[in-house]
Amino acid sequence: MERPFSRFRGDGALLGAIVLLAGLGMVNLYSASYGYAMALGLPPHYFALRQLMWALPALAVFAAAYAVPLDWLRPRAGAIILTSLLLLVLPFLPGIGIAKNGAFRWFGLGGLMFQPSELFKPALVLYLAHILSKKADRLSDVVNAVIPPLLVAAAGMAVILLQNDFSTAMLVGALAAIMFWIARVPVVFFAALGSVGLPLASLSVLTSDYRLKRVLGFIAPGYDPADISYQVNGSLKAIRAGGLWGKGFLQGTQGHLNFLPEKQTDFIFTMIAEEFGLVGALTTLTMLLLVVVFCYLVAFRSKHQFGRLLAIGLGTNFFLY
Repeated sequence: MERPFSRFRGDGALLGAIVLLAGLGMVNLYSASYGYAMALGLPPHYFALRQLMWALPALAVFAAAYAVPLDWLRPRAGAIILTSLLLLVLPFLPGIGIAKNGAFRWFGLGGLMFQPSELFKPALVLYLAHILSKKADRLSDVVNAVIPPLLVAAAGMAVILLQNDFSTAMLVGALAAIMFWIARVPVVFFAALGSVGLPLASLSVLTSDYRLKRVLGFIAPGYDPADISYQVNGSLKAIRAGGLWGKGFLQGTQGHLNFLPEKQTDFIFTMIAEEFGLVGALTTLTMLLLVVVFCYLVAFRSKHQFGRLLAIGLGTNFFLY
């Protein structure tokens, strides 16, 4: 039975890039969050230590995933995607669902939170790799071979949209479309999908003030600078302030003066650019790109379609985000 990466001799390079990224992330998380933690009356290392604690179970999951043969994993793809779909519903349940900023993306107990859409993405990749490789010789029969997995992806997207997470839903859709393309689904399928999907996506944006503002803020950062574009404009200012070499570790004034309210989460790259400059930013992007390249190398060297689609799907998911 073939194991993940067993045909690829670059395991060390892939692992090295991941470890470097994790270490860089920890360092910059501390820099971005220590002031925020003290403002909340917490120890300065609170958020960094919490992230480090989560790295331990992450390592266990990594080791388990590395050890599990693909031939064992593949027959369980259906059960895994069904479980992930059921978990997507939990944020709506009273008592365990957690709402933040009008979004229902998390569930948790005892202070622990989990975002099930993060599990749905790799589960969808596994399922699509399994079903598309299984039906590789029948993909010209779009109705019977392609529509069923499309409905599974669409079901996940619909629930994620109901969670008020438009960006994740669109990225899941892009991920599924790319996997269909790599699997060589007929072009007519994409023409039909675009004729239906693009109007639906546009309608979803136009019928929601929140989504419309987010899209406008992304396309035109000058739109509503005091509200929806405040974070983006502050981030751009901090990146420019970093210059070539940056201001130095713990010296990022834009972030530490709270001009960036979410600097310790989605905008952590801003802190890297301000404190380590263009050199640090390009180094980070290079390591991110290396992870994607190594995933694709695994795919190109795989001897069967399932492994190829799985590696491409996981690498593409990482790349899209």
